[in-house]
Amino acid sequence: KEADTKERSVFDIPIFTEEFLNHSKAREAELRQLRKSNMEFEERNAALQKHVESMRTAVEKLEVDVIQERSRNTVLQQHLESLRQALTSSFAGVPLPGSGETPTMETIDSYMNRLHSIILANPQENENLIATVRDVVSRLE
Repeated sequence: KEADTKERSVFDIPIFTEEFLNHSKAREAELRQLRKSNMEFEERNAALQKHVESMRTAVEKLEVDVIQERSRNTVLQQHLESLRQALTSSFAGVPLPGSGETPTMETIDSYMNRLHSIILANPQENENLIATVRDVVSRLE
């Protein structure tokens, strides 16, 4: 008989019988549980939406920062190139002791490193070179 009862349509249950009241209680309990689950999902969804929005804001801010940093990098790169050009032309007449190397745009970085090392290694022997370097640097723009 229970199998028959479960298979019967909701509309087949006579109103205000014990069976109807039990069925109604079960549906109400199920409905409460579904509403509770729905509310929990809506709360989670709202929290996720806030998180997504804050992430979007952070991404937008980072994109602006990246653009600014790229711009700064470009300016710094241009400044570095102008420094290399100025140093190359200013030190063109200052050959390194021993090798006689003079700077070019391609070698200015290594030239300046070697010049610095030579001066630090033996400042007393290279007083004339130090004076020349000071003179050249003082005339840089």
